[in-house]
Amino acid sequence: MIVYHFTPSEFALKALRDRRLKISRINELNDPFEFCAADFSHSDTKAKLETFKNQVNEQYGVICFSEHYHDPVLWSHYADGHRGVALVFEIPDDQVISIDYQPERLRLDVDAIIQCGGFSESDLNKLISTKFSSWRYEKEIRMMCGLNDHFCQIDSKGKKVYFESLSLESFGLDPLKLIGLIRGIRCDLTPTDIASELLAADTLPVQDIQLDLSSFQIISGKTYPVDGVRSFSACCFRV
Repeated sequence: MIVYHFTPSEFALKALRDRRLKISRINELNDPFEFCAADFSHSDTKAKLETFKNQVNEQYGVICFSEHYHDPVLWSHYADGHRGVALVFEIPDDQVISIDYQPERLRLDVDAIIQCGGFSESDLNKLISTKFSSWRYEKEIRMMCGLNDHFCQIDSKGKKVYFESLSLESFGLDPLKLIGLIRGIRCDLTPTDIASELLAADTLPVQDIQLDLSSFQIISGKTYPVDGVRSFSACCFRV
């Protein structure tokens, strides 16, 4: 499936240079209702669900994408006010989680589920993939990542940060295949900036966009190849 990951320019260049993308932690996502989409009224049940959410946070993270890049609100919210980019990925269909947008919370008997020993796979999928209908404009696609299977480093605040590897080669084993980069309407990244973070053997299709003259949509402009210039010895090697 082809998906789009919006990000500020500086993080896009870092992703190209290091060949990896940051995995978002569950408890740091911008929707506080993540994994809490069930309808619960009792404080005891709520506390148990929060405990479960914290356990999931220690085991899994997500990478968030969109099905499209045409909505200007996405660029405003996630691509530095149109100054950033959208990285275009091809991800395996069997790892795609499509978000189901609902106006009301799920009717799950959370307390009974927990007393029975845990959530079924069906219940877990509902909790992972259900969001409030106001988020519908995002048309979000997710990929879940087991944290124990991924590269980790400690940031300046002493927190663990996890990354998913990406590749520009169609034959690579990484689940993230980077197949393009779309420059925001206000993006000042030049082809030289992008080329400086690619290996000499790499060619990345770069696309400019423009404002549609007849609607409130972002539409495609010209696409051109950018060839890398970095030597292999300058590449950042990951553990």
